[in-house]
Amino acid sequence: MLQFFKKRVVFPNYMYHFKKGGHVAALHAHLNNQLFFKIDIQNFYYSIARMRVTRALRQWHYPGAGTFSKWSCVRNPGPGPKHALPIGFVQSALLASLVLMKSQVADAIERAMANGVCISVYLDDFIGSHNDPAVLTAAYEDIRVACVDAGFIPNPAKLVPPSVAITAFNCDLTNGSAIVTPARVNKYLASLDRTPMSDAGFAQYQALVAAQNVP
Repeated sequence: MLQFFKKRVVFPNYMYHFKKGGHVAALHAHLNNQLFFKIDIQNFYYSIARMRVTRALRQWHYPGAGTFSKWSCVRNPGPGPKHALPIGFVQSALLASLVLMKSQVADAIERAMANGVCISVYLDDFIGSHNDPAVLTAAYEDIRVACVDAGFIPNPAKLVPPSVAITAFNCDLTNGSAIVTPARVNKYLASLDRTPMSDAGFAQYQALVAAQNVP
């Protein structure tokens, strides 16, 4: 399945979970802007019903769509559709992205980008940025409403309307600056499993996050 779509689908530039750099690149995309918003989808995978997976596979002419959607979904352990995508299956991110691309959310993202708003999507985390508060607010509301209409319900505790600073991926983002949050640094320093190698790796990650910061 992964090979089939790798050869046939060009994922949108705003989907950073398929791009080199991942969530760090998703943060760096916004450094030149002054204002930011964040939308975090609640129970992202488990909100995607098996029928939506089947429909997405059929739209891409995947052979045996019905069978493969059954194999790729499980009984939902919580509220929502009876059968849904699970966390942990290697194809879940791919299938969720295909569903998202065929939803109202993708249309709202395209409208925002047409108005100059920078958008990055990393699985269930959406970040938008712009310098004009009116433009960014309109994009934020449009995408938020589209998410609800498409059954991707934003987590109300993690919704951040246009602001001069946001926290995403345990990193603080402001104009010209991305840094690992002090809380995340302190959590690592308090870990009992630290080794010289892990210390070096964490320091390297901090440097990577801050690599494009404006001096």
